[in-house]
Amino acid sequence: MVKKVVRTLPKSRGNPVTVKVEKGEVKTLKCAYCNGTGKDPWGIPSPLSNCQVCKGKGTIQIEKPDETCPVCRGSGNQRNKRLTCLACGGKGVIHIKKGMKECPKCGGTGVTGSTGLRNYCLKCKGKGLIPA
Repeated sequence: MVKKVVRTLPKSRGNPVTVKVEKGEVKTLKCAYCNGTGKDPWGIPSPLSNCQVCKGKGTIQIEKPDETCPVCRGSGNQRNKRLTCLACGGKGVIHIKKGMKECPKCGGTGVTGSTGLRNYCLKCKGKGLIPA
């Protein structure tokens, strides 16, 4: 099922710009960052604070097809940090667009560096894929 969404972007040189965006089928998943609780997993600034990824809902929506984020390995947060993953935005999964090819810099893994210092690939932004 493809849903067409029309968005009007801010004025470009005085003229509004209208863009048609085609959205594919959407799937609902448990939020990886808060593990579906809807609360901030670190209790910052308070234990009652809502999760910044799912906005307190406990679930997120992602367009199909998707796969587990190669950078955070599905956890939604940066390794050994209290920050959301830069590649997936804390969702734990990434959307795979049509017409993509393997990133030559990271070899499709989405990460660069040794196993001890895994950083997300700047060329593909951690997705492991770039436009063909």
